[in-house]
Formats: sequence, C-alpha cells, structure tokens
Amino acid sequence: MLVLDGHNIYIRAYAGLMRQDLRTHEGIGTWGVYGTLNTVVSMVRRFDPSHVLVAFDYGRSSKRTAIDPQYKANRIKDKDKQEPIEEGVDEFRLQFEMVLAVFSMLGIPFLRVKNVEADDIIAKAVTEFSSSFEEVVIVSADHDIRQLIRDNVRVVKPSLKQSKDIDEEIFDVQAIRDEWGVDPWRLPEIWALMGDKGDNVPGIPGIGPKKATKLIAEHGDLDTVLRQADAKIQDHLDIVRRAYSLIQLDGLDDIPFPPLGSLQFNPVGPGHGTDSLQVESLFDLFEFTNMKEKWLNGTLWTLPPKLGRGLK
Repeated sequence: MLVLDGHNIYIRAYAGLMRQDLRTHEGIGTWGVYGTLNTVVSMVRRFDPSHVLVAFDYGRSSKRTAIDPQYKANRIKDKDKQEPIEEGVDEFRLQFEMVLAVFSMLGIPFLRVKNVEADDIIAKAVTEFSSSFEEVVIVSADHDIRQLIRDNVRVVKPSLKQSKDIDEEIFDVQAIRDEWGVDPWRLPEIWALMGDKGDNVPGIPGIGPKKATKLIAEHGDLDTVLRQADAKIQDHLDIVRRAYSLIQLDGLDDIPFPPLGSLQFNPVGPGHGTDSLQVESLFDLFEFTNMKEKWLNGTLWTLPPKLGRGLK
C-alpha cells in the first residue's frame, strides 16, 4: 500500500519548481500540478502498489485547536507578516484545485476531510490497514509522520529532481533508532518534552532534542520521566501532556474512511470511453506532452521489469 501526504508533496512541488514557472501557451501556471503528479507517478512506478491513498489537509485540525487554540497559529501570523501578493495566493490555490481535478479524472484515490489534517488521515490508514499488507510506504517530508514507522511501515522523503532539493531519504525502524536512540513510536514523547516550534507547540524551556532524547532513553517512556521528574519538569507537566496530545498520531480519529477495496489502484487508462477522453483533454490543456505519451502507450504507471521495484 502506498500512502502519500498530498498536501506536503504539493507544497514542496509548488515551492521547489516555482522558479521554473512552467506555464501553458495561454499562461496557465502548472508547475505545482506537474511536480505533484510527477512525484505520485514516480512513486507508483517504483513501488507498484496494489492500493493507493493520497491524503490532503483541509484547514487546521479542529481536534487540536480544541486542545490549544494557538496550535499552528504562528503560520497564520507568518502569512500576515509576509504580506503575500494576492495574485500569488490565488495561483497557489488554483493549482491546488487543479491537482484535485487531475486526481479525480485519473482515478487516483484521495481523501480530504474538513478540519482534519493529512497526518491524521495517514495515521488512520496505517492503523486500519497496515496488517493487511506486506509493506506500507508513506511518502512525506513531514517529520511528524515518522512516528508511524513499524516493521512493515516505512517513510520516504522524496527528492525534487527538477529543483535543487536535497536527495531522497528513506526511514525505517532502524534508521529512527540510529538517529534518535528510541523506537519510532517513542518520538512523540521526545517531541512533547522539547516542543515543536513549527506547529507552535510549546515544550519545556531549555530542553532540546539531546536532553529530551536522553530522558526518554534513560527512563523508557514519557510517563516514567514525568513521575520521576525533577523540579524543572514538574513545573511543566501540563505543558508536556498537552504537547503530547497535539503531536501524537494515534490513528483513532473518527474519520469517514473509505473501505479498503475502494483504494485499489486502478487508474483510468486510454480507451475507456468518456473518462479517457477527459484525461486526454486534461493532458492537452496542461501541455503535459510527455506524460500524455506515456499514458497513451500504457507506461505512465509502470517501470520496465529490469529496473526492479521497492525499497533498496
């Protein structure tokens, strides 16, 4: 099963390819669409999944803002400070809507639920379905996702070869142990102690990654750390517990989730009537000539057997 963090992939594609300013002859910006679709295509070609799910954010998490109204509020303030050009904001939104349209027409399974983050959709998918698969590959550059890694669940942080982004990285259980000294499911406990500035989640002042990691490694889990805490930590117990509830992805959210059968990857191909004509017209509209050619000859989603598939 291939699970993709659609929002994360789109934002990286849009920002990473912005300088290329890919546009049609009529001036329609397509770089974010191209980069997102190209990432999905390359991952499907590489892993040859039987099932696919692309998860998208749809506003801030109502679950987390109920716990802390300031959750991710820093991102709103940062946007205000930047005073973005309205045209640029409209471009970003327009290309995002174009991505959803492309996925719909191509038959790529995706899920977007109002006031639910993609992280929680991904966690739900892993919790519900990972036992049904030999391997689950999550594609995301978001570090929060790495807490979901298990023996058969790995995370791929994709590269953007069209830009000068960093190389692809692959994370499995051993990679997390090597980096953090704990199992992946302990990561939220470390992050709860140190906080997460990116999401405006405060932790204990003065405790950074090294100290937090050392505390969890020495005591075994967060509950033990808090029970045996010194005065500095005792003064911040509520902050740590709140941070943990904001950071943890338990996969238990009541999300209207599609049945596993509807996530089978069976994209629209050429020669399937009206649906195929719409896809072909879409490729023409966006002037994705190379993708259209591969789609027409049946090689868009597959790699030659000699190249192999999977995580190496």
